[in-house]
Amino acid sequence: MGNASIGGLHGTVVLLGLLAASLAATSARADDLDLSISGYDPVAYFTDGRPVQGKPDLDYVWHRLRWRFASTDHRDLFIKDPQRYAPQYDGYCAMGAAADSDAHKDTVDPLAWTIVDGKLYLVHDGTYWLGKWRDHAKDYIKRADADWQTLETLPDPVVVGPPCAASPPTTAVVLRDGRHWLMVGVQVPRDEAGKVVGKGDLRAQIEQVGKNVGACLQAGGAAVKDVVFTINEVTSPDALKNDTDLLVRYFGPPSPMSTTVRTPQLSDPDYLLQVQAVAAPK
Repeated sequence: MGNASIGGLHGTVVLLGLLAASLAATSARADDLDLSISGYDPVAYFTDGRPVQGKPDLDYVWHRLRWRFASTDHRDLFIKDPQRYAPQYDGYCAMGAAADSDAHKDTVDPLAWTIVDGKLYLVHDGTYWLGKWRDHAKDYIKRADADWQTLETLPDPVVVGPPCAASPPTTAVVLRDGRHWLMVGVQVPRDEAGKVVGKGDLRAQIEQVGKNVGACLQAGGAAVKDVVFTINEVTSPDALKNDTDLLVRYFGPPSPMSTTVRTPQLSDPDYLLQVQAVAAPK
């Protein structure tokens, strides 16, 4: 993947264009409502204690969304009391809704879930954000509950397509104060063919992850100079100190908001690091 940059006014125009296209598409398909939580059954989280994919022939429309269920019994339970089973914040990321001045709507991973005090919460992905949510869920819930009435009127997040991976997605979001962010989903050291690059070589993996992040930034109308912060999950944080030149090249100057987390086992045993980035095109 290439590492190109689109900055200045053009970057903001691209990001705004993605959001405008989403709003237009929503208006154009009023009779074709979005599928909530990727078609997973909201009742199953409570009855089965795990995510279960719903069946296409078991839909129910509620809150201008299509909800899908694994059985007629689950559908009937939801129809009887949807407030009990529906995920909080209309199924948007609970962590995003709890981000204070940076609060926003974002997509969720149906596999990244918790039930707190009998209510279902979903977050953007099951890596760093799910762990952070679980550590301080009740505090985040207070923040999100206080802000949701304002947030629910914001535009929906827009998924940035290829070359960014479909899961977890890279999204363009609007913050509660009107600013725009590009949320670059977790990038891993795989090339365009899906092959792991640099097994056992952290420097080679930083370069590949950096190229992948750069491609997503470009697709969303942003550049490395727009990166606000990164979340770096790495098997050996101390080893990163030897490659600061690469970190600056691909992820920008060090930011006090950035986080590096020691993660002995990443999503693939051959990975030495994976990175998320947040950019604010200007």
